[in-house]
Amino acid sequence: MGEALLSPQDAARSLCISEKQLRALTCAGRIRYVNIGLGEKRETRRYDPADLKEFLEARKCLSTSAPANRNIRTTSVIDASDFQARLDARQNAKLKRSNKPKGTG
Repeated sequence: MGEALLSPQDAARSLCISEKQLRALTCAGRIRYVNIGLGEKRETRRYDPADLKEFLEARKCLSTSAPANRNIRTTSVIDASDFQARLDARQNAKLKRSNKPKGTG
């Protein structure tokens, strides 16, 4: 066997994540582990550094710092409005309606 197996604490530290995150990734089947325990109620998990390295390699992403080469043309035309003018016009219309004498259309 190559390197020694790591405890959950050491494995989490080597991945720069919490032990809770390590447990979640392990339960989701994303990170392999070795059960070295004999207990029937709870496993004693240890992690092979090669498996952790494999996990990290699979999670590598391409850099997003480079600008995307996009050729996007927009054809929509947006009517710019003066919202305050529209609000004032609406309020004036309400005032005119409320000032009309009753019985006139």
